Amino acid sequence: MVGPPGREERMLNGTMVQLGAIASVTQGMSRSGRGAGARAGSWEVQLVTVGDLQDDRIPVDQLQRIAIEQRWRTEKHLLRPGDVLVTARSSAMKAALVPPSLGAAMADASLHVVRASSPEDPDLGPYLWWYLTSTPGRAQLEARMTGTAIPSLSVAALAEIKVPMPAVATLYLFGQLIEESERAYTAGVEAARLRRALFRDLSIQRQIDRAGSRE
Repeated sequence: MVGPPGREERMLNGTMVQLGAIASVTQGMSRSGRGAGARAGSWEVQLVTVGDLQDDRIPVDQLQRIAIEQRWRTEKHLLRPGDVLVTARSSAMKAALVPPSLGAAMADASLHVVRASSPEDPDLGPYLWWYLTSTPGRAQLEARMTGTAIPSLSVAALAEIKVPMPAVATLYLFGQLIEESERAYTAGVEAARLRRALFRDLSIQRQIDRAGSRE
């Protein structure tokens, strides 16, 4: 784990700062091997893997549920709204923001968890997600991945990513913009789904009607 310093040490408005200076970076919970943090038990939680991330988002209604032992080794891996999940091992770089709608859940070892160091800055997590999924942010992530068969990104390498740190007022505006953008995205996806379903059903019904008229 790479831990962050205090809030006062990161207020460098308008400068590039290392991710590890404004957020903690930890790897998700291992479920096998000597470093395994989970044992079979009765505590049910959702598990997020790198394969679950879709379009840099978490499909909260499609996650696997696991039953593990509830103890401090597992509880420390619980995700919080505003955490950012980033690829640890994958052929494709992904990052996703943990939404408030996600219940008790953990990331597995295929993901790193980035957690803003200042709880009083609720807009920092979403901002980091936007930056890491932007073209400049993604380029930095990909440049730090190592290996050929299954590229990996270490906790230390992720913590060294340079992030442009906006002023507090600007960060708040980013938070508003991201909220509005996500609402528009969700509405757009739903509208597209409804249009596709309507077009499909009308097309099929037309074929049924034509076939029926020839009987």
